[in-house]
Amino acid sequence: MMRTTRILVITLCGFVLAAVGCSREKSGAPAANAAPSERRITISVAQADGRDVERTVQIVGTLLAQEEVTLANEVPATIGKILVDLGDRVRKGQVVIQLDEREARLEVDRAVANLQAAREALARARQMLDWNRANVERSQAVLTDAQTNLKRFQDLFAEGAISASQRDSAQTQSDVALASVRANEAQYESDRAAAKNAEANVEQASTALELARKRLRDTEIVAPFDGFVRKRLVNVGETYKEKTPLMSLVAIQALKLQGEVPERFAPRLGAGRPVRVEVEAYPGRTFTGTITRVSPAVDVESRTFTVEASVPNPGGVLKPGFFAKASILTGVERNVPFVPEEAVVTFAGIVKVYVIADGKAEERRVTTGQRRDGRVEILEGVKVGETVASSGLSQLATGTTVAVQAGARGAPSPDKADTGNRKLDTG
Repeated sequence: MMRTTRILVITLCGFVLAAVGCSREKSGAPAANAAPSERRITISVAQADGRDVERTVQIVGTLLAQEEVTLANEVPATIGKILVDLGDRVRKGQVVIQLDEREARLEVDRAVANLQAAREALARARQMLDWNRANVERSQAVLTDAQTNLKRFQDLFAEGAISASQRDSAQTQSDVALASVRANEAQYESDRAAAKNAEANVEQASTALELARKRLRDTEIVAPFDGFVRKRLVNVGETYKEKTPLMSLVAIQALKLQGEVPERFAPRLGAGRPVRVEVEAYPGRTFTGTITRVSPAVDVESRTFTVEASVPNPGGVLKPGFFAKASILTGVERNVPFVPEEAVVTFAGIVKVYVIADGKAEERRVTTGQRRDGRVEILEGVKVGETVASSGLSQLATGTTVAVQAGARGAPSPDKADTGNRKLDTG
C-alpha cells in the first residue's frame, strides 16, 4: 500500500513540472542558456580620446656638487684664524683660514733687505767697472803716444840725430805704457766678472723675495670658487704639517646627477634634453635640469651608458648626497588613445575592454600605460575614436547586444573625433 502511494506522488510531481515548463515557454520568458547575441544589456559608453604623452627614461642616483675641494696648507703652519665655519657661504678669492704669518713676514723683511744690499753691491760693481773701463781707455791712449814716440826716436837714432840713451828712454816709456794697459785690462775683466756676480746676486735675492712673498700669501687659505663650507677640519692654535686637509668647500649653485640608461635609448638622448628630478626630502616637488654629458661608450656587461645632468639650485634647497629620481624626456607621442578607468577590466592577469560597434560588444585585450585624470593610456588594442563600454562590464561578452543608457556618456560626433595616427615627436 505504501509503495503504491510513493509511485503515485512521484508521477504527480512529474506532471506538475512538465506543466510549469510549458507555461514558461508559452509566456515567452528567455531561456537560461540563451546566446549572448540574444540578450540586450543597457550600458554607459565613452570614446577613446587622443592625448599627447611624454615618453621618458627613468634614472636614479645621488646628487653631487658641481665642484668640491679640500683646502690644504703648503708648508707646516699654525692655524691663526678661522674666518668661516660649517654652512657659511664663501666667495671666490675670499680668505677662509689665516695661518700664523709672523715668521713669513720676517722672512719677507729679510728678503727685502737682502735684495736691497745686493742691488747696492751691484751699483758699486758697475761703478768700479765704469771707472776701470776709463782707465783702460786712458792707458791705451798713453800706449799709443808712447809707441808713436818710440818709432820717431828709433828713426832719429838711425839718422844719428839722437843718442842711444834717448832711444832707450823712449823704449822704456813704451814698455811701461804697455804694462799699464795690460794691468788695467786685467782689472777691468775682474771688475766685469764682479759685476756679473753682483747681477746674479740681485736675481737670486729677487727670487728669494718672491718665494718669501709666496709663503706669506700661502698663509691665507682662500676659496677657489663661490660655494659653501662643507666641513671644517682644524682648530685655531694647532700646528699642522704640510698638505694637511684644513677645510672642505662645495659649489651647489647647480648640482649634477649621473645615471645609467639602457642602450636602446641612445638615439633619443643627447646634451640639452630636459630632465625632471624628484628627491625624498621634498615629496611632490619637481626640479628641472638639463642633460649636459653623455658617455660615448656602452658598458658591455650592463648594456647601459652613463648620462650626466645639471640641476640648477639657486635657492640652495638641494644638497649634495640627496638620493634622486629623474625622468629624461625622450619625446612626445601624439594622439595616444585614453579610455576611462572604469572601462578597463583586469582579471587573472588579463586586461581587457569592450569595444562597442553597431550595437554589439567586442572583447579586446589591451596593453595599458600611464594613468591621467581618471583615464588610462591604451598602448595596444584600441584606436582613438572607438567607443568602449564604461558600465555593465560583468554582463558583457563578444557579441552581446547592448543599448546605450539614456543620458550616458557617448561618443562625440565624428567631426570632433581625432582618429589620426600616433606619432612620436622626439623634439
